[in-house]
Amino acid sequence: MTAQPQAKSEQAFLQQLAAATPRVVVTPALLALIVAAFAAMSALGVDVLGARPEDYLRFGANFAPLTTGGEWWRLVTSAFVHVGLLHLAMNLWALYDCGWLAERLFGNAAFAVIYLFAGAAGSCASMLWDAQAISVGASGAIFGVYGALLAFPMTVRGALPPAAFNRIRVSSSIFVTYSLFYGFTHAGIDNAAHLGGLAGGFAMGLILARPLDAALAAVTLSATAWLAPETSRVFRQAMEMEKGTAAFNADLARMLAAFNGIVELSQSGKMSDAEVARTLHATMLPQWDAAVARLAGAEPDADAPLRKEYELLLLYARTRRDMIKAVADYLETGDAAHERAVAELRARADDALNQYRKLQRR
Repeated sequence: MTAQPQAKSEQAFLQQLAAATPRVVVTPALLALIVAAFAAMSALGVDVLGARPEDYLRFGANFAPLTTGGEWWRLVTSAFVHVGLLHLAMNLWALYDCGWLAERLFGNAAFAVIYLFAGAAGSCASMLWDAQAISVGASGAIFGVYGALLAFPMTVRGALPPAAFNRIRVSSSIFVTYSLFYGFTHAGIDNAAHLGGLAGGFAMGLILARPLDAALAAVTLSATAWLAPETSRVFRQAMEMEKGTAAFNADLARMLAAFNGIVELSQSGKMSDAEVARTLHATMLPQWDAAVARLAGAEPDADAPLRKEYELLLLYARTRRDMIKAVADYLETGDAAHERAVAELRARADDALNQYRKLQRR
């Protein structure tokens, strides 16, 4: 084909696109939403050069323990959250580059479906690959747009002039190949989301040309989400245990300080043994009982990863409480059996605490 007929063919193709989809509205809307989300995060204190993982979780990042725990909206919202200006700029450019063409080819509504489905598919793939990864960014959805562009000539043969087809094939191949290579050679890049989005977009590009098969997309995404590990229970238990441990440590510091103060008063002769015993029974033991009860309330399931640490800390708490009771009983009665119990309980408590600290240092 000579240059002039080829140019006429491309011009005719562009006119057909404009007639099929007169206005490109979804692409600029997505770009605006991504920028607005980034601006809102920045206004609320998130560093524009990169922040802490918990900051991104607050604004909808995808994280299997939370997503599979009922917050399924994170499959989509994560595509509007970005880590720093460079991440934002790269995805804005890529979406602008491919979005207008894909939207005109597939139509406004179909393009929106492709984008959102590919983003959700990428999020599901990320969860399947690494249940502890926090994933954000529009790249999975953008990969899906390129996947749909690659699928379009396979379903609507002859609709694209050769030059336009080659341009799509080359630009999408370069973007996909470069992004995947960069992801495999640099830490922190979620290639699972890229590949999941690419596959989801490609599938939707095929499916949207055959409306009777549209239900397949929903079934595929639902199955992928169902396969994602149900880690919310473990995660939430770990959070509860962490809170319970922190609360117990605060109680422990306060109670040990009070106990040491009582010991000093006893050693200086300012409190008699009977007064120390009454004080321990009246004030110290109720405090220990309450602290142990709070810690016991944070008990994780038997198969929880932190179960061993929890059991050792609870053993220490209960044994230390029993030791203080034995001290009070000995001061009241002078019974040597209570004195021996104090030594045994102290050794048992120290052993549990040492084992707990060793596990914490791993």
